[in-house]
Amino acid sequence: MVASIEPLADCHEAVEAHYRSTAKTVGQQYFVIDCDRHIIEPPEAFSLYLDREWSDQAPRLVSDNTGAPRLMIEGRLYQKPSGFGPGRPEGCGDQRPRGDGLSYELAYRHAFEHRDRDMDLSGIDCALWIPTLGLFTPDIENPDLQYAVMRALNDWTARDWATGRRHLWCVSIPLNPIWAVAEIRRCHALGATAVWMRPNVMQGVRWWTEAWDVVWQTMEELGMALVFHEATGTYNATHSTDYKFDRYWLAHAVSHPLEMATALSAIIGYGVLERHPRLHVLFCEGGATWVPYMLFRLDNHYEARPSEMHDLAMAPSAYFRRQCVICSFEPEEALLKETMAWLGGRHMACTSDYPHWDSSGVSGVVRYLENYPDISEETRVNFFSRAAIEALGLEARVA
Repeated sequence: MVASIEPLADCHEAVEAHYRSTAKTVGQQYFVIDCDRHIIEPPEAFSLYLDREWSDQAPRLVSDNTGAPRLMIEGRLYQKPSGFGPGRPEGCGDQRPRGDGLSYELAYRHAFEHRDRDMDLSGIDCALWIPTLGLFTPDIENPDLQYAVMRALNDWTARDWATGRRHLWCVSIPLNPIWAVAEIRRCHALGATAVWMRPNVMQGVRWWTEAWDVVWQTMEELGMALVFHEATGTYNATHSTDYKFDRYWLAHAVSHPLEMATALSAIIGYGVLERHPRLHVLFCEGGATWVPYMLFRLDNHYEARPSEMHDLAMAPSAYFRRQCVICSFEPEEALLKETMAWLGGRHMACTSDYPHWDSSGVSGVVRYLENYPDISEETRVNFFSRAAIEALGLEARVA
């Protein structure tokens, strides 16, 4: 068990002073960072800054044969409408920024125009924004087009979305590690806070091999965290767990926690965190209560099969406690309080998944306060902000 959390240091107080909202209407006594808040991208997010040579291949909005809005890329519909590993039947519509489903157009307009107001209604001071439709860009098969679309999305996010200090954003990176390094450096200069990746094997790319060490080394150098985020409805997620099913609800239910468990296993078990001790990793929208068992199981194998631990100098759970944060987004998750206690009040951060259909919407902070009235103040402060401040390196941004 990890020792109890100490009082906030000056660096944490400086971050609070820099990012705190004076207009939020709930949870004013706490400084809250949302580590997984989603951009709803309008179609121009992928085309406005796209290099002219690719304009005829820009992702575009279409309707499928049921009338559902989807993104067309390279002749494929996103999210994938049917088959094994399907995406949402309603396509990219029915986002729920205020609890009620909206059409795609109304959703992206609302999410853009009211992003500050909805954060204040939620009790959120600042947020780390992650793409929604952009989660499918690693599925683009033409590597040059993939890189171009990601550059365009990153530019739109930096210039048009993440305006104001409350809005932190993640870089989309191509599957080529050399290009990924170039894009990370470029976007760091544009103000990006972190880098997001899918936990899957996309198009056969295993990101935990040593070929990707240049990426992690760059992120260490720049003080940028790695954020894992899953999504269903792709065509090129190799060996993905959601491909066991052709029913969306099953594909979605299993893919998020199980793919996060494999990401945790890979980034620890292949020695990525051993080789890169300053790389911080956040696991988003996969729940939290699977972590104790997964770490127990990894530690058990570490002790039982020492001859195979070529890449590890200490137990897997020790790497997690040194460098990882699990992000909770379901306030009613079973055994959440017990998991907080098992982790010693550390290594967990608050997220909303706003404004997706399965998110906590604008009520997450209130529900965490109501559901867990008796957790310690140290644990609550860590959960609402301190774990995120440290993992995202926010103290360096306000120094």
